[in-house]
Amino acid sequence: MSHLSPELCALSAQLARTAVDAALVAGDLLRRNFGEPVVVSEEKTYDLKIETDKRCQDLISRTILADFPDHRILGEEGQEGSPTGTIEWIVDPLDGTVNFTYGIPHFCTSIAARYEGQTLVGVIYDPIRQELFTVEGNRSPRLNGKPITSSGRARLSESICVVGFSRSRAGIDQGLRLVQYLVPRVRKVRLTGSAALDLAYVASGRIDAYLEQEIHLWDIAAGVLLLQSAGGTIHQFPNAGSDTFRVTATNGVLDLSGLRLEE
Repeated sequence: MSHLSPELCALSAQLARTAVDAALVAGDLLRRNFGEPVVVSEEKTYDLKIETDKRCQDLISRTILADFPDHRILGEEGQEGSPTGTIEWIVDPLDGTVNFTYGIPHFCTSIAARYEGQTLVGVIYDPIRQELFTVEGNRSPRLNGKPITSSGRARLSESICVVGFSRSRAGIDQGLRLVQYLVPRVRKVRLTGSAALDLAYVASGRIDAYLEQEIHLWDIAAGVLLLQSAGGTIHQFPNAGSDTFRVTATNGVLDLSGLRLEE
């Protein structure tokens, strides 16, 4: 993370308190509703929208705007707050909706806040395991208050890599090529269904790399800051004609230069 001024560090601390409050409130709703009947509001081939998503974003937005009514919020469920606010919050109320809907206990809430394009705060909360990943200002990233760092595994043969599969035909094809390249070279390949938790896991040393070809900003905004602050590296490229990104995130020492997705 770049060095922040004392003023921005103080601002980060204020924003972080609100981000944690919002994540915990949303997480409590998710935990109480997990395993209960789900109301599906929109169904696509590769994805779902459920009523719980909207309820969580409403809770998060109310918490943020109660503390900072002049801020703006960009979320998976839409935009709220002041369109001219200098602080922008980037929110994914439920990252891992399909997991949640099918009763798989691997999902989270992701909240980031940025000022003039620079992310100051990242919070990722897994309500089932009650794991709270946080990063703010110039402080080291933390898991439930304890500092975390990315792993030191430099050999592909010792690494665990997560691949995210996209919705488009091209994204699926690229994901398959990634898996084909990685499976014979790494210890294990995983597909978990939550980009934000994948980045948090790389940041905390549980896995060594996360790769995705089409991902939205709200899925990764908090995780990018968390990972970079933990010593990891992320390459993030916008996809032409789309609001998505290609992402290669590693622990900072793992060499994935052999990947050739364009072939």
